[in-house]
Amino acid sequence: MNSPLWSTLSVFWICLLFLCDYGEAIKCWVCRSDADPRCKDPFDNTTLPITDCDAYSLEHYPGLKATMCRKIRQKVYGDWRFIRTCAFLGTPGEGTGNENYCSMRTGTYNVFVETCTCNSKDGCNSASLTRFSILALGLSFLILLGVVKICF
Repeated sequence: MNSPLWSTLSVFWICLLFLCDYGEAIKCWVCRSDADPRCKDPFDNTTLPITDCDAYSLEHYPGLKATMCRKIRQKVYGDWRFIRTCAFLGTPGEGTGNENYCSMRTGTYNVFVETCTCNSKDGCNSASLTRFSILALGLSFLILLGVVKICF
């Protein structure tokens, strides 16, 4: 097992493991019902494209990544508005089944705001993105180990 081939393959696999890039691929719908009526509830998610939130950044929070989706439902002077966007700050629900967390506020002059954040699924999620699957890489390494043992 101390052959040059074994040493080379071991170094190759270790280097490859360190090159794996793991990140969060957050995708949310981004729209405003005051600009696009398709954003209203009931929301038909087949009418708008989903947005990769990794493309967004906040000028006043450099380096902060969106980790959730947000839906804001506002009633202002009797008109309902819906805002769907990537969420950088907030709290996702825990143990609620759909992982939604909503806060509600009311104000004077017939103003109502409900803000919901979630991260449980596409369109409302935090989905794993791995450039190389670490599981597949590990399994292929074990298979390669078996092949090397058989051949040598």
